[in-house]
Amino acid sequence: MRYLVTGGNGFIGSHVVDQLLTTGKEVVVIDKITNQKNAYSRQVRYAARQLFMDMSDPNLMEKAIQKDDVIVHLAAQSHVDVSFNNPVETTISNVVGAHSLLAASVKCGVSKVIIMSTDEVYGSTDRLIDENCLKPANPYSASKAAADMIVNAYKGMYTELPIITLRSNNIAGPRQFIRNIIPRFSVLGLLGRHFTLHGDGSARRRYLWVGDAVEAICTLALRASQSKTYHIGTEEAFTNLEIAEKIGGYLQLENYISYEPDRLVNDSIYPSGSKDMEQDFGWQVTRKLDDFLPETIEWYREHLDDFAHYFQP
Repeated sequence: MRYLVTGGNGFIGSHVVDQLLTTGKEVVVIDKITNQKNAYSRQVRYAARQLFMDMSDPNLMEKAIQKDDVIVHLAAQSHVDVSFNNPVETTISNVVGAHSLLAASVKCGVSKVIIMSTDEVYGSTDRLIDENCLKPANPYSASKAAADMIVNAYKGMYTELPIITLRSNNIAGPRQFIRNIIPRFSVLGLLGRHFTLHGDGSARRRYLWVGDAVEAICTLALRASQSKTYHIGTEEAFTNLEIAEKIGGYLQLENYISYEPDRLVNDSIYPSGSKDMEQDFGWQVTRKLDDFLPETIEWYREHLDDFAHYFQP
């Protein structure tokens, strides 16, 4: 059985591929390489078969997928700021890409599909009340919610095919691209540059250790047998200002925070909930942010040359 991982050279994808290869699985990666991925993906490129392609082309997807494949769909344009600047491209990537994959999966007769979604589809709320009540508030979350609607339709049309949706809090750890707050501020701090916060920095986010996220994804790929929506996340939440202060404090910086106008829309917080994963598979959060933040910052110190050029004046 093959495991086909879309976005397998990215942050989460490369960790998932590592885990699957470690357990002896045959892995194929589909990736468009839109983030100019760096050194962290090189080991994946050499260890797994690579298909560099645009997932929005259904004809290419049919050629890439084989009967009985397990599909792990992680590829996405996943950053909110990018989605404000390129909303249509975000929709094409996240909605058309997911639909193309599902259509090809059905036609080719795959054995299972895992779809990575996000807590942002619920909009600005601290509580998960109804998994079907989606209130996205920016182009990124809207595109993921639209993709989830297509996924739900396919779950209803093709009941014999397990299609599993996984909605997660923010995922953090080594290898993440520098658009996200933790790698961005880590690299800026290591370069002695200012951290710039949106608005007053009061928006709160939850951060899940990438190792815990990978464990959930691989568990679903190996063990899930029926269509369902699952959630993974952590209860603890931090403001963006608190994240800046944690990184700045670790690096012993002074006078390093500045501010800029807030996003057009900036949700205050997203919900957390992992009971379904705990009940069905025994999955649990194993590490809190304060446990893994230092080693994450140190990873960026070790790989600073891969990222420093993004911040040249």
